[in-house]
Amino acid sequence: MGLIDRASVTDEARWRVYNRIAWKILPLMLIGYTIASIDRVNVAFAKLQMSAAIGLTEAMYGFGAGIFFIGYCLVEIPSNMILHRVGARLWLARIMIVWGVLSAATALVQTPAHFYIVRFVLGVAEAGYYPGALLFLTYWFPSNLRAQAISVMVLGSSFASIIGSPLSGAVMGFMNGLGGLSGWQWVFVVEGLPATILGIVVFAVLRNNPADVKWLNPGEKTLVISDLASEKQAHADAGLGHRFGDAFRNPNIWCVVLANFCNLSTLYGIQFWLPTIIQKVSKTTVFNTGLIAAGLALIPCVVLIVNARHSDKTNERRWHATIGFLASAVGLGIAGTFSANPYLALAGLVLAHSGFVMASPPIFSLPATFVTGAAAAAGFALITTLGNFAGYTTPYLFGVLRDATGSFSAGFYGMSVVALVGAAAIFTTPALRGGKPLAVEPNTVAAE
Repeated sequence: MGLIDRASVTDEARWRVYNRIAWKILPLMLIGYTIASIDRVNVAFAKLQMSAAIGLTEAMYGFGAGIFFIGYCLVEIPSNMILHRVGARLWLARIMIVWGVLSAATALVQTPAHFYIVRFVLGVAEAGYYPGALLFLTYWFPSNLRAQAISVMVLGSSFASIIGSPLSGAVMGFMNGLGGLSGWQWVFVVEGLPATILGIVVFAVLRNNPADVKWLNPGEKTLVISDLASEKQAHADAGLGHRFGDAFRNPNIWCVVLANFCNLSTLYGIQFWLPTIIQKVSKTTVFNTGLIAAGLALIPCVVLIVNARHSDKTNERRWHATIGFLASAVGLGIAGTFSANPYLALAGLVLAHSGFVMASPPIFSLPATFVTGAAAAAGFALITTLGNFAGYTTPYLFGVLRDATGSFSAGFYGMSVVALVGAAAIFTTPALRGGKPLAVEPNTVAAE
């Protein structure tokens, strides 16, 4: 079985080459994004004990959870431009090593002010990982295979729930008091340091582009480099911008910026509050809360892969993303309407999460079809930078609305409207009005 769908590649030799590349680099990308997602939202579980320990209200927690993204957004574009110059191997490893140390250091916070500071600095440290990884994939996969490659990495958001949720619950339930640390402190230590270890592995085994690896023979390298060069030439012939500033002048990029902001708003509306909601409606233990959250993440994993493969096979992005947004809007509306009914509310959140993963790969396969070169690096960073402001606004507004109304319904209704705005943004993207992005037929170069 291949990570790349056979039906989306024109010939057997080409499929074998890209599938080999996928198996060599995508597992590292998946593990890295899984750890990043766990480290980003494990605070949602730690909150269940940490709030009382350091004196956090719901609004203060929302502010602290969200301020991570202020630091993240401030340096994301510079970080991606550095990666474009120095290479993914060095820069992604640097990011992971530093963020792992800082994530573990969250265990040392003693006051809300400490919490705010560490979350902000952690955001600065992690900035650039996601857009850098997305940019890195464009150095290996042509656009007609990119949604599948991105979908494997985006699986990390679901794996973070499947792995991180029960892990957080187990650590908090069984390690509380060990070594003089509370359970919530052990969560940050146990789940933070793996990023540092993986950063060392990435530096040791990752290579920046196909020309640098030994596991492709000369013919296979020629095939991949030729495919990517043909795509680059087609983009140049179509007049696509390649300079840094071109990304900021491209209206298609700004449509995707808005769409990604809306999509991440729905995700963080789910992730930062799901453990609290599960515990309130089920009255269960922290460990069981983690198991429930993990189970709820399985369905979106299947939806993600099926939707991304179909998007690549048909070279269609507009409807694949739009339908995802509509699913999120419906799911969040259900969660808001039936917030007092645990079964219907959680079903709505599963539908909303499925909508998020449907929209993500098509969205992030688009920037490199609008711009190229340094403009693509800036475009990816711009989209994730402004999109990640959702990580600040959503948790904070959710917390404020929860404190003001005593219910989660208002927050879910608001996120449902945001999802509809995202659907409108991607559906009206100028370059997609013909139905498909620019497609490039691969060269007929056979692998040796």
